[in-house]
Amino acid sequence: MEIPSTIARQSSRTRLIPESQHGPSRLSKEITPGARAMSLERLIPFRHEWSAVDTRRAGVFVTSVIVGLASGSNYGYSAYAPQLANQLLISATMINLIGLAGNFGMYASGPVWGKIVDSKGQKIPLLAGGLCCLLGYGITYAFYIRIIPLRSPSSNDPSHLSLSLLLFAMFLTGCGGSAGLTSGVNAVAKSFPDSTRASATGAVLAGFGLSAFLFSALGHLFWPGDSGGLLALLAIGTGGPMLFAAFIVRAIPPEGGKDLCPPLYERVEQNEDGDEMGVEVVVGDYGSPTLSRSSSFELSRSVEFSRSRSPAARGRHINPDSDHPQPHAHFGALPPSQNATHKPLRSRSSSLSSLSPTLLTRPPIDLLKAIDFWLLFIILALLSGIGLMYINNAGTVVLALAREGKRVYDEGKIGGWQAKQVGLVSIWNCAGRVLGGVYSDFCKTRFQVRRIWALPLVACLFILSQLSALSITHVRSLWIVSSLLGLAYGALFNVMPMLVLEWFGMRHFSQNWGWTAVAPIIGSNTFNVLFGSVYDAHTVGRIGSFDPEEADVSGVMGMMDFIKRGGVTPPDDGSHDCLVGEECYGLAFKLSFLGCILALGLSVLAGVRREKMSNERRSAILASRTGSEEV
Repeated sequence: MEIPSTIARQSSRTRLIPESQHGPSRLSKEITPGARAMSLERLIPFRHEWSAVDTRRAGVFVTSVIVGLASGSNYGYSAYAPQLANQLLISATMINLIGLAGNFGMYASGPVWGKIVDSKGQKIPLLAGGLCCLLGYGITYAFYIRIIPLRSPSSNDPSHLSLSLLLFAMFLTGCGGSAGLTSGVNAVAKSFPDSTRASATGAVLAGFGLSAFLFSALGHLFWPGDSGGLLALLAIGTGGPMLFAAFIVRAIPPEGGKDLCPPLYERVEQNEDGDEMGVEVVVGDYGSPTLSRSSSFELSRSVEFSRSRSPAARGRHINPDSDHPQPHAHFGALPPSQNATHKPLRSRSSSLSSLSPTLLTRPPIDLLKAIDFWLLFIILALLSGIGLMYINNAGTVVLALAREGKRVYDEGKIGGWQAKQVGLVSIWNCAGRVLGGVYSDFCKTRFQVRRIWALPLVACLFILSQLSALSITHVRSLWIVSSLLGLAYGALFNVMPMLVLEWFGMRHFSQNWGWTAVAPIIGSNTFNVLFGSVYDAHTVGRIGSFDPEEADVSGVMGMMDFIKRGGVTPPDDGSHDCLVGEECYGLAFKLSFLGCILALGLSVLAGVRREKMSNERRSAILASRTGSEEV
């Protein structure tokens, strides 16, 4: 019986053998020089001959990159956090909780914005995101310059109402950043064909990664040592571009409304039970370069942007009955007899550990029962929590090292060191997202190394960063920690979404990654509170002052009650300062180092599990195919 496909298919036994062993496929022979030239031309997002639609698409692209630059400001929190703590006279634990409110807004609001973007478009989220950023940073600035008092005149402790307002303001900044990134990536992803979509969305992600560097550098340039100016810049610089982009950014589908080479996952049809129909299983899935043709830029977005591209939204541009050849497809319609023969191999069991993402349909409810999901969840919680602990407290670490045990210090100089660390983390975070995908794709396509083995390497980078943090005693050497940590953190959020995609399928990818992305909330809360507790335990108020030049503050302490009765903010008595250098935070990094070791062990365990499951499935398929041919 002839297989109804536009491409002559290889036998099942032949498809088990790598191409290098039986020569190039018929498809590769049919590609002419003209076709290659056309393919190379399609890799360029914008060509010389622009139409009116191309011009509009270029405008959407540039505006989306600007939105990306405005959306990652939460990663620059440590550039102003120490000054905010000193201005408001709050502890390190409290300032960490304020930063966590921003992280929580970023991660928790992602699914909501993704659903709105998919159903309503980009305008509403961009308008709402711009207002959230403008209002959030505006309220924080009002607290900083004491227009809004944190304490009531009759109490020395922060007012619960005022503190809740400040936490809500930071939560709004996270929500706004998530809305901007989700909208920008969604619009660009839907505006470019599959051959250039990854590079286009990668530019938006690069802007997101460089956001913290941009704002911290501008703040230090125009307002050195003054975090109030930086907060005002953040309010305008994040909210303004989103409000402007709301009237420009929208999806402009590629010519004809569909790609010439539709993505693999668009051709899978399912029956009512969720099993794939008409699918030919390919054993050499992980080693297939076909699955890597969409760069990791597109599929490894961080917690925020991956939810913006649901399968339903992508499916609107695909015609499953298209007459165009599918040169990259791994599957086609099979005769009923073959469907029946291979149906057991397509069940949603753990034995399908090596199937292409297009052949897997693991809904979120099934993830809670999967050991592999919990392994990824715990690893992500540990490593992302450790990364966010340093990202949110880099400024505090700089302050502890640079003041060299003295109460009085040069705020402008220390502000410059803080901006430098934030910039380094931001730049290497961006580089990690790029290099992590390139490295894992290269190892997978060139050496047939499964992507899971990139995760232990990422854990090793985290280990090196924590060892560096424990050994460094001078602020001038802190760039090593910032660079290693930024690289590891960026690579982590490149590899993790790809693993969720490959292990649990494309059909429910956005939801599955959304559930996995809850892990950073848990990890960041745990490690940030740990850092704050360790830092507070070594402050002047707990262990006394070690500054021999410090003036006697007993008179100030004696006047505090009198000042409070007058409704004036009490002066900084130095009780929240830590003057013992690296001892201020050393214990926190020792514990985070142990967390990295645990994550490394779990990563190796996950890799061994996947290798074992894949080998078992490969043997079962070989035995099944051999038995079928003998019959």
